[in-house]
Amino acid sequence: MIRLLVILVCGVPLFLRAQVPLPVITSEDRFFIFHDGRFEQMEPRPPKKALAMNGQFVYQDQQGQLKIFLPEGRRLHLLDRRSDIVLKGTRKRVAWMAMDTLKTVREGRAVILAENVQRFTVGDSIMVLLDSARHEMIALWKRTATTLATVQPGSESAQWAQGSNTVVFFNKEAGSLFAYYHGSVKLLCDSTDVGIVATGGDIVGYWHGGKRNFRAYYKGADVELADLRPARVLAGEGLLAFVDANGRLKCFEQGVLHTVLDEAPTDFWVKDSLLLFLHDGRLNLFQHGSATVVEPYVPEQWQVEGGLLAYLDINRELRGIVNGERFRFGKEANINGFELFGDAVIYRSPLGPMVVATKRRIDEY
Repeated sequence: MIRLLVILVCGVPLFLRAQVPLPVITSEDRFFIFHDGRFEQMEPRPPKKALAMNGQFVYQDQQGQLKIFLPEGRRLHLLDRRSDIVLKGTRKRVAWMAMDTLKTVREGRAVILAENVQRFTVGDSIMVLLDSARHEMIALWKRTATTLATVQPGSESAQWAQGSNTVVFFNKEAGSLFAYYHGSVKLLCDSTDVGIVATGGDIVGYWHGGKRNFRAYYKGADVELADLRPARVLAGEGLLAFVDANGRLKCFEQGVLHTVLDEAPTDFWVKDSLLLFLHDGRLNLFQHGSATVVEPYVPEQWQVEGGLLAYLDINRELRGIVNGERFRFGKEANINGFELFGDAVIYRSPLGPMVVATKRRIDEY
């Protein structure tokens, strides 16, 4: 028997073509990684924490040591011996804090990014940290450091939120909202409601207190979206979804504003490049300017990565939708659950074996 390892949740902006190494734990508690059609035994016991990334796998073993497995060359490297680290990452980037030292991986090896770090966040292309010695909030992008704000000791004046490649930071004392995008800082407004700010990839949705309207900062351009405060806003990769003051569900996608629904949905979610919403008991998907009924009911489980939606249908068969194309993962019904990694799903077959399936391939162990 094999069970799936629960790992850190990560965001990705695109439907992944590169295979993400998949973590598998046997009934004997042995830790394997599946990659390129092969199950590689890694450790005699499950890892404490793990992060599946494009083309590599980072994990803490039972002793807390941080390691990285590189499928190319089947190499395993020790990154950090300390067990009290703070590990964060996405499918594209990983960083960890040992004491007050921030580190990352380059070419399979640990490198120091900064010291005197109080806290940090990680995106696909940007990291943001709070330097306790210099009292600065700093963005790291393309190996360059940019000071975003000065933060007085004990002050809560600087707050930030991060998407995959965009950062917004809010000066609580001044009430100003700024965006950091592609190495540049832009003042978005001098007055805002921080509760109506959402940050994704290439996009920020925010309430402009001076102009009294809801706006998007998209790929360096500022766009007005609504003249009243939205009830709720979510951001993804290149899109914003919100329920406007009249109760309509709208989506600003790739620079175009769409009315998705003329009434408020039961609920809605944004993940990567997809908007999912519930209406009249049905799960719907919005992408590329149009809405599609996923199923005329609410599936028991679904997951999104990039532009791929995977879900269990009413027969507990595993289905996928990507770019409007529907397909089936595997060949079994009565699947109890699954996990999605990149373009692959992993699940326990009711017949016994562990199944790793993509749109075109099935592997069993």
